[in-house]
Amino acid sequence: MNVLASLFRGPVTYVPRSGWPGWAVLLGAAGIFVLAGIIGTLAGVGYYGLTGGEVVQQDSTGLPVPQMPFAVGFAVLQICTILLTMAAAGLYQGERRAVLALVPPSDGWRILPWALLPLFVVSGVWTAIVLYLQPDLFINDTKPIQQLIQSDALWLVLLVICIGAPVSEELLFRGFLFSGLSKTWLGFIGTAVVTSLLWTSLHAGYSIFGLVEVLAMGLYFSWLLVRTGSVWVPIFCHAANNTLACVVLYFVTLPS
Repeated sequence: MNVLASLFRGPVTYVPRSGWPGWAVLLGAAGIFVLAGIIGTLAGVGYYGLTGGEVVQQDSTGLPVPQMPFAVGFAVLQICTILLTMAAAGLYQGERRAVLALVPPSDGWRILPWALLPLFVVSGVWTAIVLYLQPDLFINDTKPIQQLIQSDALWLVLLVICIGAPVSEELLFRGFLFSGLSKTWLGFIGTAVVTSLLWTSLHAGYSIFGLVEVLAMGLYFSWLLVRTGSVWVPIFCHAANNTLACVVLYFVTLPS
């Protein structure tokens, strides 16, 4: 319990160590995202052209999406995001590990399971509220993901959702971007808001309830980064949250 309490009191342990100028770090992150997206799209299209793939109907867009090529494209995008972020963090005389906060948590690794407690409690309550008030919105948000999980691309989809997304997104947003922006007039609070809003924009297909949940998670992950001084903590929580969602969606059948 004392470990959990350390998340709420005591000195802030995060120190931004990016060598990037504040005006350039947003452009750098945008460049990483665009370049990785182009490479990932080409990889997915190329894979589909060579092999074809099972096609599913996505509820949120109404467009047919090939499952395995879709997963391949996302996996390549995430790998490129990680590599480009690592490369960018080393520019302007920055030490990659320090810039991205790839260091042990200030209170040790024992903080990891405790950091999940507020996340799962708040997320569980919010999900229950959404299911009670607007169950159709919850189904529309999660049905496309369930279709991918229950497809022939299961193994790759799980890697993309449970490992690729947490690592690539946290390194880019809570690692690279946070380190550069928090040195500006935005400070920790302003940077947490900006990076969380940008991260939420990646989930633009969600309902308003889903977007609120993603934004709240982004703010919580930023808070964990600042309190523990380590990006490994938000990566762990992000991965645990996605893994739990995948397990539930794999075994629970959502109504049409």
